[in-house]
Amino acid sequence: MFTTKCTSFLILIGLLAISCGPPPIVYEKDLDNHDYVVARVDALFEVTLPQLYDSIRNSDLLPLGGVLTSSDARLILDSMLCDTLAGLAAATVKLDEHYNDHRMYRMRYHSALIWAFLEQEVYQKVSFDSAEVFEFYHNRPDLYSIEEQVMLSHILISPIGLKLGRDSLHFRSLEQAQFDVELKEYAHQIRRLTDVGMSFDEVAREYSHDQFTGRSGGYVGWTERGIYLHPFDSVAFSLPEGEVSQPYQDPDGWHIILVSRHMAEGIPPFDSMGYRVATEDLKNTIANNIGAPLMDSLRNLPMEIVYNEAILDTNVYLVERPVWAAIVNSTDTLDFNDLRIHEETWRSNNRIDNTTVEMKKEMIAALADKILMIQSARAFGCETLPEVVETEAYLRHVYSKLVYETDRYDHTWQPDDSLVRQYYDEHIDRFTIEKPMEIQHIIAEDSSFAEFLRDQAMAGTDFLDLAREYYPGEPEIRAELANLGRVGPGEIPDELYNAALMTPVGDVSSPVKTEFGYHVVKVVSRQNAIDFSRAFMGIVPILRRQHAQVVFEQYRDRLYDRFQVEFTGKLRPLHFKPLEYRSSKP
Repeated sequence: MFTTKCTSFLILIGLLAISCGPPPIVYEKDLDNHDYVVARVDALFEVTLPQLYDSIRNSDLLPLGGVLTSSDARLILDSMLCDTLAGLAAATVKLDEHYNDHRMYRMRYHSALIWAFLEQEVYQKVSFDSAEVFEFYHNRPDLYSIEEQVMLSHILISPIGLKLGRDSLHFRSLEQAQFDVELKEYAHQIRRLTDVGMSFDEVAREYSHDQFTGRSGGYVGWTERGIYLHPFDSVAFSLPEGEVSQPYQDPDGWHIILVSRHMAEGIPPFDSMGYRVATEDLKNTIANNIGAPLMDSLRNLPMEIVYNEAILDTNVYLVERPVWAAIVNSTDTLDFNDLRIHEETWRSNNRIDNTTVEMKKEMIAALADKILMIQSARAFGCETLPEVVETEAYLRHVYSKLVYETDRYDHTWQPDDSLVRQYYDEHIDRFTIEKPMEIQHIIAEDSSFAEFLRDQAMAGTDFLDLAREYYPGEPEIRAELANLGRVGPGEIPDELYNAALMTPVGDVSSPVKTEFGYHVVKVVSRQNAIDFSRAFMGIVPILRRQHAQVVFEQYRDRLYDRFQVEFTGKLRPLHFKPLEYRSSKP
């Protein structure tokens, strides 16, 4: 009887009573005591609490460690189950009935097939040694030569930087001639800091007015001649490596530069990076030499193209994408989507509004080269290679799963204005400001003295300093009494509140009379309520997230019904160590 009452009490107020106790937290060391099934999928598989625990522990969730609640664990379990079940359901999808997904599958599969063909017929025949890589590197200045350049770091001392900086009042007060003198001296003072122990990096971070490089210690990177204003080139390219320049001036201000390294014009020294780049380039060069005759032989193969003559003279954008445009050698089809990809280039190059039939046939002939490679790959048996078979199965599964998961999302949904308005009205407390103004006030015995106080405040005298001198009462609490802080309607006399409403932020009101005397009110800040028009754009994403959750739950429930999912055991709160301390197994 006590347990029933206790449980009802928990449900009623949403709290855990001390007598009932919170659900136990599962720790790694206790996992063996909680090895039970939490979900069963028909007769296909089961998910145990340790399996769920392991999948979460091996993820990036809770990187700082802590306790994952039961409700959050259920969300993760739902996501895991839906992903797995969608993969199972994908096997029943007829992919060729879904044009866009089937097209993407076919494009990626054909690319894999062509690559396997080239690997087998071209790249496996490529051979060379390290000596050939070295020779190739030094014999190809067209590929590897560089302009003379320096690795540069930079400090800028600019006129605008000083006038907006920490001593801006001083620099703004100077005549131009005196300012120029002090600007130069300031730049030399900054340069001298590098001579007395501060690193260039530290000086740049602290003093450089270049907002882009200053944050990274002044680092600019490799820089060629002709990039920056004179006299940059003469300074930078004559500076020894590791030396900091004296300040020099250009129209942007005074510059101090550090050249960390200098690289002469020509081919750079042959290092590990050069070896990797040259190896890849040499491989491709040899492959191209082998592949060119192969491609020529493919182009000389008999090719029959059947055109869709009845529609080929139509604007490609007025034809549905899946409509066939041509069939190559009775096996592979090109559609109007293929033509659309190249249409704009042909129109632009020929300065026309629409391609002719002959132009479209030229497009198709160019596209047929790829078709010939695909057909040749099949003829050479590449479709039966284990890696190609595996890739085809993987891609078919991926895009079939995407088809099945279409109902999981509704990316195009947008709430209409009435829904947004309904949300705004139902949550109006989120958009109103309970205490919209921050104000200060001073009480005077008569209106004339109140006007005097207002004139003093508007002339620049600190309002609280005036309060400390003239507010009625003990001197030590006058400023506290004058500073009313944030206030809302009904918290102060209406006359005072209304006067504050009519006074611009930062200004002081004309004297206003209440039962306590004459007041002048300074408005320190004001927050206006968020009206519907301003709240609109913030509400839309909230409603979209809510809708997305409803769509997902409907999708989830259909999956669970289809695969007869049962939840057989309670989920417990799961405790995780910080990510860096987690082990792969308990």
